Amino acid sequence: MKKISIRRLFIMIVLYSLVANFAHPITPTFIQNLHLNDYMFGVAFACMALTNFLFSPFWGKFSKSVGTARITGYCFFGYSFAQALFSMSTSEWQIIAARLIGGFFIGGISVCNILYVIENSSDEKKGQDLATSVTLNAIFSAFGYMIGGFLGDISLPLTFICQVAGLALIGVLYLLFLGDAPTSERFSWKSLLHQSNPFQAILDSRHIMTMAIFVFLVVCAATSFASTCYEQCFNYFIKDQYGFPPSYNGLLKAAVGFITLLANSTICVLLMKKTNILKSIIPVLGICFLMMISIIILDNVVPFIIMNVVFFGFNAVYQPLLQAMISLFAKPDENGLMVGVYNSMRSLGMVGGSLFAGFIYEIGPKLSFVSSAIAFLISVIFAVISYLLMNKKVQRTL
Repeated sequence: MKKISIRRLFIMIVLYSLVANFAHPITPTFIQNLHLNDYMFGVAFACMALTNFLFSPFWGKFSKSVGTARITGYCFFGYSFAQALFSMSTSEWQIIAARLIGGFFIGGISVCNILYVIENSSDEKKGQDLATSVTLNAIFSAFGYMIGGFLGDISLPLTFICQVAGLALIGVLYLLFLGDAPTSERFSWKSLLHQSNPFQAILDSRHIMTMAIFVFLVVCAATSFASTCYEQCFNYFIKDQYGFPPSYNGLLKAAVGFITLLANSTICVLLMKKTNILKSIIPVLGICFLMMISIIILDNVVPFIIMNVVFFGFNAVYQPLLQAMISLFAKPDENGLMVGVYNSMRSLGMVGGSLFAGFIYEIGPKLSFVSSAIAFLISVIFAVISYLLMNKKVQRTL
């Protein structure tokens, strides 16, 4: 059997997207049952995002010597172990340690899945296969969230057991059914550590940095902060304030998954094909800001939930637009560098947004939404500046 297979990778991504999301809808209940501080929902996610960010370059370099499929299989065993530790945690420090370990291995899975497509897809299908992997992840993550919610209604330990066993099984499947092309790069710890600096993309971007690029990166960081701050608070808020069981959390996420798919395949495609995205992203971010204001004002549970579900649709639209804008700010030979610094700014926004959401929630449950609205307003202002700067640059070249 030929072990190099993009189709089998897609099957693995489907399984991973399902199982990895089992614990998310039960995490607010898990934290409350332990009688921990409310800020732990933000701290737990931030810890995962932090080690994911710090060690993603390490996994990218390490896989060159060992093989992406093999590394991914091993990372699933590590992720399974981390979730077992998480399920047995009874204190804040134990949760922090478990999530730091989890983020380390999640980074390996995420990076190596992308690299597997890049290394083993034909040039004609590479873009399509990457888009397919993202779409599969978005759809089946929502279903995994829903399954985890229903399992959580039955038993929190059962949900963790299913996730821990499922992740380990996927690791076995990776090693059995996916293979790599022979690797020629020799392994060296010295070279590996030297080239695994997560801040290297930011440092390397100094020679291409312009005011327009700087403003664009502010938009990236602000939107990442706003989305993460909002999403982390929302999951905890509906449990803490409205007493929603895990299954409701899961059903909402499934609905959001369908809306995200619909928004990306209609509104987003239309904007990218028919408009100047530098200009069209401004009203999209403006709508996100206005919707966040309405979410802050609404208290009745039904309109609050409806507005949140609609907001998720618009929240999904601006992210592909930002990715498409990368090529507008850099020359063709600088695209790789721009992608690296873009990912770094997004990751830093995720860490900051989740931490801030957790601690600000302690002061007031809706303050995370207020903070998200402010961050979206900042992104609108800088998106306008970005458009004006690029417009002026175009006029100078005419």
